Formats: sequence, C-alpha cells, structure tokens
Amino acid sequence: VKRDITIADDSAMSMSVTLWGERAKQEDKAFEGNPVVGLKGVIVKEWNGGRAGSLSEGGSLVFALAIPEAKRVQQWWSQGGSTQSLTALTVMGGGGGARATNAKTLDLTELRQISEQVTQGSEMYSVVCRLGLVQLQKKGELQPLTYIACQEIREGRGLPCNRRVDSSGFCPACNRVGKSAARFNIRCRFGDAKDNAWLTTFHEAAERVLGMKAEEAQSIEQGEGGREALEAAVIAKYFEQPLQLTVRAKYETYNGEARTNVSCVDNRPVTFGQHGRAMLKEVLDHMGAQSRKQL
Repeated sequence: VKRDITIADDSAMSMSVTLWGERAKQEDKAFEGNPVVGLKGVIVKEWNGGRAGSLSEGGSLVFALAIPEAKRVQQWWSQGGSTQSLTALTVMGGGGGARATNAKTLDLTELRQISEQVTQGSEMYSVVCRLGLVQLQKKGELQPLTYIACQEIREGRGLPCNRRVDSSGFCPACNRVGKSAARFNIRCRFGDAKDNAWLTTFHEAAERVLGMKAEEAQSIEQGEGGREALEAAVIAKYFEQPLQLTVRAKYETYNGEARTNVSCVDNRPVTFGQHGRAMLKEVLDHMGAQSRKQL
C-alpha cells in the first residue's frame, strides 16, 4: 500500500514523497487542509530529470510539530503561500504515476515517428486520445490483466520489491513469503483522429485508464460473474472519454537486442472544454505562423 503526497515549504519549491505501509493507510482526513508535517528518513533520488522522495521504513512522519521551522512554514502558507506558484522538483511520469511537466505534445502519428528516433536515454511525450481496446487474449488464450507482486520493502532502497510472486506468495528476489498485492500490467490500444497505437500500461496508469483498482479487478474476476464480468467492465471503458497520456519512449537492450520501449506511464481525463481550448490554441498558432510566412 502506498500514498503519494506533495510537500512544499517557504522556498516555494515542492516535491513528491511516497509513503508506504501503515503510514500510507492513515485516514484521508489526517492530510486534509494542507497540514504542516515533519519528515525524517526520506530517501531522495533523481528521477526523469527531477527529484522524488520515498519515506524509508525507519523514517518518521509527524503532524502538529511545535518547532520554529513548522511555525515559519505555517505562517508562509497562511499569508499567501497557499496561492503562490510553486516550482516542482519532481518531474512526474515514472512509476509513481503522475504527469511529466516537460513532455512534448504530439499526436499518435508523430509519436510513432519520433519515438523510433530515440537512440539513448528516454523521452517523455504527451498525447490526447481515447482508449480503444485492451488486449484480453493472446494467441487464443486469455491474457491475465493482473498479477500478484511482492510488497516487501527492499533493503537500502526504501521502495517495495514489486517482483511477481508464485502461487504460494514466495518472492524469488526476497527469497521469502511476505506482503503482496495485486498490480495491473495491461496492453492498451489508444486512438486519435489520425492513428492508433498499442502501449504497455503499468499499474498506476492502468488503474486510471480502467477506473478501478487492481484488487477490484481481481474481486470481479473471482466473483460470480467471473472473467466475463471483468471483461464487460473493461469494455465499458472503451472510447468513454478523451485522455491525456504521458508516454515514455526508452531506449534499452533486452536479451541482447537494442530497441525502443514505448509505454504509458500516466494519464488523466480531459474535459471537452479544456480539449477544445487546446485545439483552438493550436489553430490560432498555426494561423499566426502562416500569416508571418506571408509577411
């Protein structure tokens, strides 16, 4: 179990920090109203060109701190900090499941073309499209949509293992039976007005695409309706609404073969008004560019 929180202070900087286990299970009301908190034992790592934190197992999270630093941050927040524009240190779009602020906006045709040109590192892109299909079968056999992953915290990393466990719950990476949880790993076909593309869609992004938790999907499949009920719930999401995807194209080597792996790492619903304004801006920008060429 995890919970992502965003912390900020009077430097007007913000950063995402992930809480795990019992700390993540605290009631939502504990985090309501933007409380001042104290964090100790946060592991900060470089991620997607930014920085993100993870509270280690031996760390601590404290509310209602009675120290000068806490009073200073509270005063800053109440006297205008709450409306101040913050500079995000975390560039979202990795496994943590949020948007990359530096993503290039493309359509699916452009994404297909430009992703093939990535020959080192990774690039982030933003695409507005709709979910058109989820791979439910492969070569005539049912394709599992979820798997059970180890949730034990890896020593020295402060992050859960997330390796697949066997039917007994044994994790080969941790060499023991421990805490585990259901996770999504699905292949989705997204489409826009010009093209469509199959993208591997991992856990956090998949939960938002399907509008359900991995545990819910497992519960539906194991319930009275079985696999048929789960597939019906998934199919109901096809073309339901426009989505803004954050897509990562990463150049990597697998089994000695170099290739570009393109996957959906995050998404969010796009309102018709918001999408319409974005398209209008593109039209106006294009008209402006044509006018300047004529001059």
